[in-house]
Amino acid sequence: MCHRMSSKEVETQPFDDDFESAREYLEFHWPDVMAIDNVDEGAAMPWIMDQFHRTFTEDKHFGERLLDVGTGPTVYQLISASRVFTDIVCSDIHQGALEEIRKWKNDDTDAFDWSSALKHVSGLEGTRWEERQGQLRRAIKDTVFCDVHNENPLHPAVFRPFDTIISTYCLEGACFNKGRSTYKKAVKNVCSLLKPGGYIILLSYIGVTYYLKDGKKDPDNLRLDTDFVLKSLSEAGITVLEASEFKTPDRDACSYSDVKSILYVVGKKDLNGDYLRLLSENNDNGV
Repeated sequence: MCHRMSSKEVETQPFDDDFESAREYLEFHWPDVMAIDNVDEGAAMPWIMDQFHRTFTEDKHFGERLLDVGTGPTVYQLISASRVFTDIVCSDIHQGALEEIRKWKNDDTDAFDWSSALKHVSGLEGTRWEERQGQLRRAIKDTVFCDVHNENPLHPAVFRPFDTIISTYCLEGACFNKGRSTYKKAVKNVCSLLKPGGYIILLSYIGVTYYLKDGKKDPDNLRLDTDFVLKSLSEAGITVLEASEFKTPDRDACSYSDVKSILYVVGKKDLNGDYLRLLSENNDNGV
């Protein structure tokens, strides 16, 4: 999750327009993490978890270092990844969200309970959920500020390019009502953090024209569609390897939004000319 705020505003503003804190957001949206009758997403959560599981059991070399862009206060998107990555960096624009991640990592007594999501993944893997929980906690190495509108979204922190990036619902949140050119720029900024040949996994809401705010419809002029998301990735140097959609239930007047579907994309960053030249020079020099 990402919201458009300056680093100074992060310390003084509520979590978002509807919730004072990240914990309040969690308790509202995730009373039952694996619920199959969510008013906006239906049975989307099991489908999403299954997609992550399938991706990270495929025969791909994802590397060791993972960046989650716009982590928010959630860890469900990282559970399957923890079987692959030993170094995970979580990032968000809101420190309250990152504090929830730190609480969970440190097994604080008031940390949010993600056991139902862990049990779902462990059921797919044939493993014990407590083992997967411990592995993910050990893998999370850092929590850092992130603003996808910055050329370096992790500024002031500097990291070498990551092997893989995950981002769930962040880009459309950060670019809410800001137009498609802003979205394209944010995609390029995020992809700049990925090494050539690295993977990106993107989860996006498709077809949203409004979100409910204080019981009223707040229009969104971004209005993402699948073709535009895939084109934006391509223009950022990403070759899309797969894209699948989960169709959400029909909306009604009381719905949180009018999201039409959830898009799951796996892409790979192209090997650019500079990288290939450097690789060739290193091989020639026996590096």
